[in-house]
Amino acid sequence: MQSVELTANNRYLHCVRFEPESSAKATVVIAAALGVKQRFYQPIALWLSKQGYRVITFDYYGIGQSVDKPLKQIKSDIIEWAELDMTAVIDYAQSCQRGEPLIWLAHSLGGQIVAMAQNANKIDKMVTIASGTGYWLKASKQVRWTSWLLWYFAAPISTPIAGYFPGKRLNMVGDMPAAAMKQWSRWCRSKDYLFDNISTDQKVRYDEFSAPISAFHITDDELLQRSNIENLLAHYPNAEKVLKDLQPEITESKGIGHFNFFRSQFKESLWRKSLLDALQVN
Repeated sequence: MQSVELTANNRYLHCVRFEPESSAKATVVIAAALGVKQRFYQPIALWLSKQGYRVITFDYYGIGQSVDKPLKQIKSDIIEWAELDMTAVIDYAQSCQRGEPLIWLAHSLGGQIVAMAQNANKIDKMVTIASGTGYWLKASKQVRWTSWLLWYFAAPISTPIAGYFPGKRLNMVGDMPAAAMKQWSRWCRSKDYLFDNISTDQKVRYDEFSAPISAFHITDDELLQRSNIENLLAHYPNAEKVLKDLQPEITESKGIGHFNFFRSQFKESLWRKSLLDALQVN
C-alpha cells in the first residue's frame, strides 16, 4: 500500500496504490460514492491486490485526504470531480500499467459521472455497484422523506452558515464543498438527474463511452430502485451492458444495502463469487 499525491489543475488529490505480488491481471481504479472517503474501500482494495490486481483508490478534491485548505475555501463541484479529478487519476493509472487492462470499479456516483472525464476512452471496462440516477421522487420509498428534509431544509440552511455542507454533524452524506452539494441538490431535484443539467458536449461524452459495463443492482438498496440503475445505463447507449441483481439471500447477512457490498464480511459471498467474474475483460 503506497500513498500517492497528485497535483492537477492546482488541485491536490490523494491516492493510494495497492500492488499485487506478481504482474497485475488488471489495474482497477475504485471510484467512490458521493461523500464517501477512499479509506472505506481499503478492505476490498487490499483483497483485490491479493487476487492479483493493482488497485488505486482516491478522494475527490474536498473529500477525505484530498483537502489542502479549510473546506469552506474549496469551491470544487461534482463536474470538476469528473473532468479534472477523474482525468488525473486515469492518467496516473495509465502510468502504472504494464500492458494490462484498466478497469473502473464504480460505487454510486463513481459510475454516474466518469464519462465526463477527458480520457474516459482509456477505460477498458466499467463495473458499477449500486450506481443509478438519483431523482429523489424516484428513489426508494424509505428515503424520500429524508431526501425532502435534505434538499428543502438541511442543505439550504446549513451550507450557507457553515460555508460548506456539514454532513458529518448532520449525519447526512458527509462533509463536502458547498458547490458540490448545491450541484447535487439540483440534480436530485431534476427528473433526469444530472442529464437535465449538463451541456450538450458533456452529453456527447456519454455517447462516446464504449467500454463494456457490468452493473450490479442490490435488491435491498435503501436508496436506489432497479429502475434508477436502468435509467443510468440507458445514458451509455454505445456500451455493451449487463445488469445483475444481488440479493441478500446469497449471503449470510440479513442485508446488503447501498454501501455494504464493500465490507469484508462479503468477501466470499459477493467479492469472490460475483465481483471477480465481473472484472474479467474479454
